[in-house]
Amino acid sequence: MMHPELMRQVAMSHISDLNRNAARYRRAREASSRPSQPVRTAIQLRLSACREEIERLALLSERPLHDGDWIVADVDGVPVAAVAVDDGAAVYDPFKPTNQALSLLKLRRKQVLAAAY
Repeated sequence: MMHPELMRQVAMSHISDLNRNAARYRRAREASSRPSQPVRTAIQLRLSACREEIERLALLSERPLHDGDWIVADVDGVPVAAVAVDDGAAVYDPFKPTNQALSLLKLRRKQVLAAAY
C-alpha cells in the first residue's frame, strides 16, 4: 500500500497533466477553426455580354451550354453558378460551394418567370 501523501502527489500530478492536455487541445481546436465570415452574394440577371463567364462555368461543370438569358450568381465578384431562364439548366463551378447559390438562382428564376406572365 502506498503512503497517503505519495498517493496525493501522484493524483495531483495526474490531474495537472490532464488539465495541461485539455488546455492544449482547446488551443489547437480554436486555432484550427476559422472564424465565420459573412457570404456576400449578389445575384444579377446577365445577358449575352457575360457569355464568356457562362461558358467557363459550363466547361467546369461539364454541362452543355445553349443560347438564351442566364441568371448568374456572383460571390465576392466572381461568378460561381448560373441558371438558364428558359429551361432551368444549371452550370456551376464544382470547386466552390455552390449549393446555396444554385438554390437562390432557382428561386430567382421562378420570380422572373412569374413576373413575365
